[in-house]
Amino acid sequence: MVVADYFKTIEQLLSKSKLIVEKAVDFKEFSSDEGMVRGRLLFLSGYVLTFMEYIQMGKERPKYRFNLSDSKGEVIFRYDNAAHHKEIITFPHHKHVRTEVKPSKEVGLADVVAEIENMILNEFNS
Repeated sequence: MVVADYFKTIEQLLSKSKLIVEKAVDFKEFSSDEGMVRGRLLFLSGYVLTFMEYIQMGKERPKYRFNLSDSKGEVIFRYDNAAHHKEIITFPHHKHVRTEVKPSKEVGLADVVAEIENMILNEFNS
């Protein structure tokens, strides 16, 4: 898979979601196996995901961040791989949830969108 194929997969994922009401996404291809995707997604219930994902195909993502806020701008969670929190067993991958920092595997946009969609559907079903 080349980075252009990854971008097409992301575009399809976002187009198929019934829970995303507005999107602004920018794709930058640096080479056939390196690129960046960043943007802002507005979900039902007013959730806003801002994100940046730097991709090198066939390798671990060198840099990513996914920040989810509610309609009031309060942060719900943030995934990133910034080289801080060395005490976390999954360093550098981690998830900020309110005031806690939790271990996390490397995540991509598809993982985070699925998590948000499940969260919204659970809210509607409860």
